[in-house]
Amino acid sequence: MSDYENGGSSHPLDLQLTRKYQATPKQVFEAFTQAEHLVHWWAPGGFTMPVCKVDLRAGGKWDYTFRAPNGWEHVCNAVYIEVEPPKKLVMESMVPDKDGKPLFKIRQNFLFEREGEGTEVHVDVKVLQANPGSEPYLQGMREGFNQTLGNLVGYLAK
Repeated sequence: MSDYENGGSSHPLDLQLTRKYQATPKQVFEAFTQAEHLVHWWAPGGFTMPVCKVDLRAGGKWDYTFRAPNGWEHVCNAVYIEVEPPKKLVMESMVPDKDGKPLFKIRQNFLFEREGEGTEVHVDVKVLQANPGSEPYLQGMREGFNQTLGNLVGYLAK
């Protein structure tokens, strides 16, 4: 097991992304934190989210399930660390293995800043723990985040 949380070192697949949206920080923050919005855009290309339960508060949980185009499903769990509407959202997420133990754990920091008439979202994802079997997930994390964040552009345009 690799554990980056205690050692303070970084993981080679940590990522930082910035996206601009034509919506207010409040609208973008709500899209990131309300189940009725998340089910429409928070999934990589071709995936859906048939389960989405949000308890938006520090210490609250976000439980969701991704469904792949072939019907395969995987469960994801997150715990909110910081919730500062409409400026900041920090959560730790994990995908469990078949025994319910984390395959990996990541910390996601989202900062929402007014940028002209829109909002700039700064995303910082740190791999806290990577266990055997996590490699395919972590290798696809950058592309998955890019696709997911791209989905929000179309969703906010509606």
